Amino acid sequence: MSVIKIDGISYDVGEIELKRNAEILYDPVTQGIMLDFSEMSDAAATKYTYSFTVEPKRGASGANINAQHEYDAFYHDITSPKSIRTVELPYGQSTVIFQAKISSVGDMLRKSFGGANKWGGLSVTFLPVKPQRYHS
Repeated sequence: MSVIKIDGISYDVGEIELKRNAEILYDPVTQGIMLDFSEMSDAAATKYTYSFTVEPKRGASGANINAQHEYDAFYHDITSPKSIRTVELPYGQSTVIFQAKISSVGDMLRKSFGGANKWGGLSVTFLPVKPQRYHS
């Protein structure tokens, strides 16, 4: 089962690494340097950026042709020219759903044999279009 959903669709690809980064955003009105050179700022919100790398799933006996087709469909979807995507990703012991832009996608041709291409190492980075958490 996939732990990643994009626009409500779960792809049956094998996630191998999922990374998240938190960026604390500060209120520009109250941010600055005081006369004693100390810094003043009020944290206002947090944005979570996610990136992950996937490989096609493998069957019990190694490579799986259906897994490569699923991988190819996933690549085709995430590289479509859509401005904003709805993503659902793990967050703690639950998930977080947010609107995001895909900032980069890349993968590698691992092998080409007998008219079949084996792709892998697909990496994707999602940037939120607005903060997911605000100061309470």
